[in-house]
Amino acid sequence: MRLAMCQVRTQVWDVEGNFARTLEALEEAGRQNAEIAVTPECVFHGYGFHEVEDYPASLRAAAVPADDPRVQAVAEVARRFGMDIVLGFAELGEEGRIHNSAALISREGETLWVYRKVHCRPFESIHHEGCFTPGDTFYVSERPYRETAVRVGAMICFDREIPESVRCLRAMGAELIACPLATGTWSMWRQANEADNEMVTRVRAAENEVFITVVNHGLRFNGGSFTVGPGGQLLYQMGPEPGVRVLDLPVGCLREKIHADPLGWMGWGYRRPEVYDRYLAGGSG
Repeated sequence: MRLAMCQVRTQVWDVEGNFARTLEALEEAGRQNAEIAVTPECVFHGYGFHEVEDYPASLRAAAVPADDPRVQAVAEVARRFGMDIVLGFAELGEEGRIHNSAALISREGETLWVYRKVHCRPFESIHHEGCFTPGDTFYVSERPYRETAVRVGAMICFDREIPESVRCLRAMGAELIACPLATGTWSMWRQANEADNEMVTRVRAAENEVFITVVNHGLRFNGGSFTVGPGGQLLYQMGPEPGVRVLDLPVGCLREKIHADPLGWMGWGYRRPEVYDRYLAGGSG
């Protein structure tokens, strides 16, 4: 499977400029024969927060429904190049709710699903001091790529910090998890963020035996988009500059290994969910 990490150069609240640069990056991925391309989190508005006087109004103005012309333009790129796209964007949903979302758009230009970030930090969540309404559903779809079909799921940024996110996706059959990201703008935390991003993702990939690709904004954030393999190995990491990196993932080899050892080399098949449920259902600590 040929994957493209589209590390777009975004400017906060520059919706039209970010939209144009997103299309350019996706078109470059298509020219490099990518079968699936992934953008950063909230790519259209550049994941802006309190850089403006009235953040709630600015976010509402920047949020778009899943059938918005900008999303349709992305779908047209998917159709033109025969390439799936995972698009991170601020979604204007039902009853005016705003979600931090990732849409899986098929190579035919159809939106297969829109994942809404389940785990929002307090500064994001409408239940605290933010404006995003968290989602409550994960999605996985089997996609027909050149060498083999691949089961694709998505999570967004902070979702990685919660082990159940990847566990749920793996239990649903995910083999590749796309993770749009926006992190690293605060200089005092930059080094810690970079280490945490890689460490947490490698652990999640290894303990669940999946590929995970994490795609950040270029320049304004610290870039560093990367992809890890199912053994937790770092397959490739970009620098801070914007750009598109395409790499081939041996998903077929992963499937063969899992079939050869259904219990899993990291213990997936030894889990006992019926035991955990007694402690986890409804529990908060």
